[in-house]
Amino acid sequence: MKRVILSGILLTLLLSGCGGTKTTAEKAPAPESQPPAAEQTAPAGADRSPTAAELGREDRAVLEVTVEGETEEVPAALFIGQGYSLYIPEEGWRYEKDLDDGVAEDTWESTLNGEVELEVRQYPASPDRTPDAVKAAFVKDRDYVFEDLMGGSLGDPLTGTDEDGDFLSFMAAEGADGTVYVISWEYPGEAAEGFGTRLAQIANTFQLME
Repeated sequence: MKRVILSGILLTLLLSGCGGTKTTAEKAPAPESQPPAAEQTAPAGADRSPTAAELGREDRAVLEVTVEGETEEVPAALFIGQGYSLYIPEEGWRYEKDLDDGVAEDTWESTLNGEVELEVRQYPASPDRTPDAVKAAFVKDRDYVFEDLMGGSLGDPLTGTDEDGDFLSFMAAEGADGTVYVISWEYPGEAAEGFGTRLAQIANTFQLME
């Protein structure tokens, strides 16, 4: 009888050890933590356009242009391109971006006169691509005659004419990374007093980024 009771006790102990529940729950692996959105950074080399404040410029400005003795106040917005910025009138201009043989082109064409346009070309850095070399290459394929290519830096444009009496003015500048920029504006002879003056004023707002 004692053997039966003892066997029953042992069996009960064995069953309770095999079928009992765990006293502590298994923890699922914690998900990999991610930094807050504000701390996440863009991949190295990703392009990021600076803000007007970072450039020390205003988002908008008023260009004062004197045409035939009358001073015009033209509202303009800051355009921030790759490595440069300039003010473009808020009305009357159509923007187009293009790439020609590795040279990026930002072009603004007048909506009032299709023969009037302003353009910024960006020549990638190269050991033999000096501002003087770029100026020579720029005028080579154009039907404009320039007296010489002396000057042509920012604030000192070169101007040429074609057989129809139209004008092309341009300036060249080298950025900190070696990129050479050419700012040019083209207009008919009969629009020299009006559009010629306005375009020169717009071009003079061009600034390179440091």
